[in-house]
Amino acid sequence: MTLLPYLRCGLAALCAVLCLNGPALADNFTVFPTSIRVAGGDQVATLTVKAGGPGLTFGQVRVMRWMRNTGDDTLIATRDVVASPPALQMAPDQELTIRLVRVIKTPIRGEECYRVLVDQLPGDSQAGQAVMFTIRHSVPLCFGSAS
Repeated sequence: MTLLPYLRCGLAALCAVLCLNGPALADNFTVFPTSIRVAGGDQVATLTVKAGGPGLTFGQVRVMRWMRNTGDDTLIATRDVVASPPALQMAPDQELTIRLVRVIKTPIRGEECYRVLVDQLPGDSQAGQAVMFTIRHSVPLCFGSAS
């Protein structure tokens, strides 16, 4: 039994679906750096987001406490670190700096880690598409003690 007829049929169906839905427009949405380590008792870090594509880019920024216990990663909602701005509306080729501030006053003991979640939300470029995507960037952010 050969799989060639099935592969041809599947490829033809895929082409038909793609032609019916129209072209998909790709947005360029980059976040850098890809990890952040803040040492020496500092309380502030920055993250840069750059938008590309044909229209406005929308997004949101959230910070979650990152607990690493026995190999399992757990994200917990927190207000210990805040992102400013928390919501993004960016023109094509616009670059935006996000400030990440540790607002809790307790001293850091050892290392305190978070995940900065930067979501690119569906926008005008995805209008009329059968499937709309939210793209999530998860950037590790760790604060170290001054000692």
